[in-house]
Amino acid sequence: MFGLTQAQLIAQILGYMGTIIVVIGMQQKKYKAIVICKIGNEFLAAIHYLLMGGYTGMTLNFVSCITNGVYYRRISKGKSTLIFQIIFGAMFCGLGFLSWHGPISLFVIAAKLLSSVSLGINNPRTIRILNLISNPCWLIYDIAMGSVAGMTTDILVICSVLIAFIRIDILGRKAE
Repeated sequence: MFGLTQAQLIAQILGYMGTIIVVIGMQQKKYKAIVICKIGNEFLAAIHYLLMGGYTGMTLNFVSCITNGVYYRRISKGKSTLIFQIIFGAMFCGLGFLSWHGPISLFVIAAKLLSSVSLGINNPRTIRILNLISNPCWLIYDIAMGSVAGMTTDILVICSVLIAFIRIDILGRKAE
């Protein structure tokens, strides 16, 4: 179908499933809902990149599932995530270089550092703002990997974040 191998077709389907989850997540007002959606998206994205041969994207997305779970648990108990942000940031850099796929891997490392910091802060607005910076990094990586689902996700997440930012952070604040 369209010249795709079975693995590539499955990869694209999983990527689109992740797209749906993360777009829904960016529209949420609560930190917990955003984190749960991000974990689901990143798990599917990891498998997507594995099937596409994007090992840096795969590795760092799998680690992000754990990172986001740790952040959620710490924040729900009222504890700081700062030390974990530093540890996970170092892990993202180290694993990014171990799974090196050329200079394009730098975009994944940068994106994961930004999203890791954003989810370590219990502030949906900050999460949305930092996603506006990290998603263009993913877009560049997805173009290089030939990930149509990834490119679609990046564009939709950027649009979703902008809509949520206007709907929740600008208009929502005026209503309060």
